[in-house]
Amino acid sequence: MGTEKYVSEVKTIEFGQELVYQKLSNLENLKPLLKPENIEKVREQIPNAPEINIEEFEATPDNCSFKISPIGKVGMKIVEREPEKTIKLTGDGTVPFQFHFWIQLVPVNENSCKLRLTLHADLNPMIKMMVNKHLKEGIDKMAEAVSRIPFNLSSESSGEIES
Repeated sequence: MGTEKYVSEVKTIEFGQELVYQKLSNLENLKPLLKPENIEKVREQIPNAPEINIEEFEATPDNCSFKISPIGKVGMKIVEREPEKTIKLTGDGTVPFQFHFWIQLVPVNENSCKLRLTLHADLNPMIKMMVNKHLKEGIDKMAEAVSRIPFNLSSESSGEIES
């Protein structure tokens, strides 16, 4: 098994670093964003976005699990937070390989920040052959999707993403 590293392009988010961190560091905040209609709106904004369906999303501030087609049940947990800068997650044992996922934020100004995602995945040669290309492309598409999240939505709102 070898550890592969996948690093996204740096993306600019048009919301302040503190707000973005607050939303992303609590996994319960993802629930309204993962509604099928919101995933579809993000997919429409990103050329060549993969077809994914997320179902049965459950979360606490530190853990989440969901079914994602075609993979199946996936679980993640936050293992470290560096306020307003870094959120580190790992799998909870439901994924066929061990991974560490980092969300890094850097301020640009009061109303925007930069985002970079990093995935460290322990892949055996067979799994690497099957997923390497998808992970390389997927990390950038995921960063693009995160950069388009309407972070100013309150948790009481419908979670509807504006087109």
